Amino acid sequence: MQSLTRTATVDGTEAILVTIESTTTSGFAGLQLVGNISDLCRDGKERAKTVLENLGYKMGHKRILINFSPADSRKEGNHFDLPIAISLAVLLSTKEAVENTKDWLFAAEIGLDGSLRPSRGIIPLILAAMKEGLNGVVISAENAKEVEALQQVTSLHGRAFRFLCFDGLEDVLKWLFEGMAPSSALPDVRIDDVEKPDDFDDMFLTPDLQRLALCFAIGRHSLLLRGSPGCGKSMFAQRLPCLLPAVLSDIHIDCLRIHSLVTDRIPDSILRGEPPFRSPHHTCSPQALLGTADQPGELSLAHGGILFLDELPEFRRDLLEALREPLETGYLNISRAHKKLRWHSRVQLIAACNNCPCGYMDSKRRLCLCSTQQRLNYNARLSGPLLERIDIHYRMPELKPSQFSKSILKQTHRLLETVETSRHFMYKRWGSQTDNASVTLDQIFESSLIDNNRRQNIMEDLEKLQVSSRSTLRLMRLARTLADIDRSEGIGFEHIREAAAFRP
Repeated sequence: MQSLTRTATVDGTEAILVTIESTTTSGFAGLQLVGNISDLCRDGKERAKTVLENLGYKMGHKRILINFSPADSRKEGNHFDLPIAISLAVLLSTKEAVENTKDWLFAAEIGLDGSLRPSRGIIPLILAAMKEGLNGVVISAENAKEVEALQQVTSLHGRAFRFLCFDGLEDVLKWLFEGMAPSSALPDVRIDDVEKPDDFDDMFLTPDLQRLALCFAIGRHSLLLRGSPGCGKSMFAQRLPCLLPAVLSDIHIDCLRIHSLVTDRIPDSILRGEPPFRSPHHTCSPQALLGTADQPGELSLAHGGILFLDELPEFRRDLLEALREPLETGYLNISRAHKKLRWHSRVQLIAACNNCPCGYMDSKRRLCLCSTQQRLNYNARLSGPLLERIDIHYRMPELKPSQFSKSILKQTHRLLETVETSRHFMYKRWGSQTDNASVTLDQIFESSLIDNNRRQNIMEDLEKLQVSSRSTLRLMRLARTLADIDRSEGIGFEHIREAAAFRP
């Protein structure tokens, strides 16, 4: 007799379906697992065996072989506990299963008390089952929040795909052999409200800073803030997420995939579709920032949202240079000897730094103690190619204490209104899937009603500024956003001049 059960193994942000075959063979009694299995997965057979014996399933003096196919794919994860247990139960049971186990995907860890526990990577597993056309998934009830969030953004195209969430293995076996499905496939879950993000009502914004915040939120531009210590760089950066809208459905699915790989309980803010905000410390390792062939880093965890790098020059030089391609393409390619992988990394970069090592160059509050060589060495930590990829460069002003503590009621509300109307103005031109930070130069000129003569004049003026072709593109993207803030179909010279003032 043989039993077949389906599960999957995670490979990057995707999942590969795995068929588990169990059969009895001649030889010494025991359980043997074959098929390129990790130690974590191999431990699952002991948990599954113990719980099944407690439920009355006796192994006896049998040699049971459990094969994981395809054999060349690495089997990683604690979610293999449940499919191993189901495969053994079908093999050992005297009853015939009501459901065909090869038409369902099983994924959950099993505790020694028989409870089903959540697993990492549950989102890619579910999406793989949908793509394969299986009947549904059987998972732990503790993963119900992720399922609820996924259902809201995933189209089933009329297919009857089912999500069954159970608390324990005994309940799964009752459903499998007796047809006793849970009263509710998905238990009642509520994605909790988190604390309201910090906003600008408690921060004084100069007209330039208001304009800057609008450009960031409307056009999705990257930003570098320079200034002396305590001038509000970090405070300003940490309040910018309050102006961003929810991520689009395809980006939301990508966020769920990526965050599912690093935790078995995705934060409620990600489940609701809020843009991620990641702020790694400047001493982080390459693996922590960029990720590995098996695990996403901070860059990918910020996909669809903000990556805030405070004290930018203090990061390792090789880490900063590794950001150049992802900032341009929105992807990070990882190449290893036996594996190649692409992580999503479309982020809005916010970086902050001082003007010099002591921080007080050009400050009115304190005298700078740095030598000329120290300043040159400090600024040399940021390469020209990296700085070119940052759209907006701004020196934060030093405000007086009376200004800095001044709060303006409903300032955030007014900024949000401007962001909403300006983004609607932009979407009428590009559609809701595109923003100004990702369009080409030809698209900008064509949509802005700029004829060839005026285009040539603009390019000649930009040549006088001695900017590169990349800087020209980013400058015109920023000018397009400034025109959108002013509700202008065309880009005026005043918008180009203002955009040029924000360039390095």
